[in-house]
Amino acid sequence: MKLRKAAIALAMSGMMAFSLGAMTGCADNSEEVIRESLTEEIGQLKDPDAATLGELSSSLPTSSLLQLGLTPNDLIKGILDGFDGTVDSVTVNGNEAEAVVTLSSKNFSEVQSALENLQSDMVDNAEELAGMSQDEIKQWAGQMIMTTIEEAPVETHEPVTIKYVRNGNTWEPAEGADSEMYSALFG
Repeated sequence: MKLRKAAIALAMSGMMAFSLGAMTGCADNSEEVIRESLTEEIGQLKDPDAATLGELSSSLPTSSLLQLGLTPNDLIKGILDGFDGTVDSVTVNGNEAEAVVTLSSKNFSEVQSALENLQSDMVDNAEELAGMSQDEIKQWAGQMIMTTIEEAPVETHEPVTIKYVRNGNTWEPAEGADSEMYSALFG
């Protein structure tokens, strides 16, 4: 089960790193630049194209997922299904800025709990699984993982404040911004 948890964590950390890119803007339109950039990043996660899926899935253990009958892109699509977000406000104060963002995503606490229950179910149903080959068991586990992710409820999280600092003419997420996003999504 560690692989399943790691795959979800890797996918989500990739999503957060992807969504917190640097942006360029001059002083008089910094708020607009930050707002538009975040809105665009949210849109790319809400409706990912092939390039976005490739970037997000690049850190996943492809060969292990394929043994489970899963593709990295399908896993990412399942995780992102229902993802949405809004930029509630952007405040610029000199070389620092804060954007308040409200995100909606799968309830990953429930996904993790369901995957832990799946592991217990496998132990409890050892007789049923005993008649299956290793490949069949892996395929069954992969299908159960996808079903768990696909059926996870989407929830709207508490707003998160993402801090930015200006480096020359470029706004960059402040240190710890990815931790704020992670906390917002995973609690």
